Amino acid sequence: MNILAYVLSITGLICMISASLIKGEKMKQILFLVFCGNFLVATSYLVDGAGINGAAACYLGSLQTIINYFFDSKNKPLPTWLICVYALAIVAVNLWVAGGVSALGVLVIVASLTFIMCIGQKTGARYRFWTIVNMILWCLYDILSPAYPVLFMSHIPLLVFTVAGMIIHDRKKSAERE
Repeated sequence: MNILAYVLSITGLICMISASLIKGEKMKQILFLVFCGNFLVATSYLVDGAGINGAAACYLGSLQTIINYFFDSKNKPLPTWLICVYALAIVAVNLWVAGGVSALGVLVIVASLTFIMCIGQKTGARYRFWTIVNMILWCLYDILSPAYPVLFMSHIPLLVFTVAGMIIHDRKKSAERE
């Protein structure tokens, strides 16, 4: 089963790398790829057997992302109440899965809250910034849980490619503004 976890993580990684390398205002495409990537990474956590909190958070993230996708495809802003529901759902799901408060559970909650920021952005540049913050937190979770297939096959490479996407796309925009 460990091989399947790696395959799922790699496939999720490809989706997420693609999302982090899309430039400009194409949030609908980014959100679809993030949905696919999160779903696959969540499944890899389950298959690997290490990281039920991570799996629950990623499945919830998939749901949140697809909801944001539909809002974005209709050019409608996310209602504040929906963002509050996202945050409450993150806390509730993680407390339920963890069976209470734990250090790893708190880390998952914080990482998941930063994910809300990732998928709530209107531009690829802002998405990439929040993705870097999110990936640093998830890498820490993977090390502590230990969920090494997701760490090495998804989160570290995604962090590297997101920084690359930032250098490729966002550095040019900063130079143009000056």
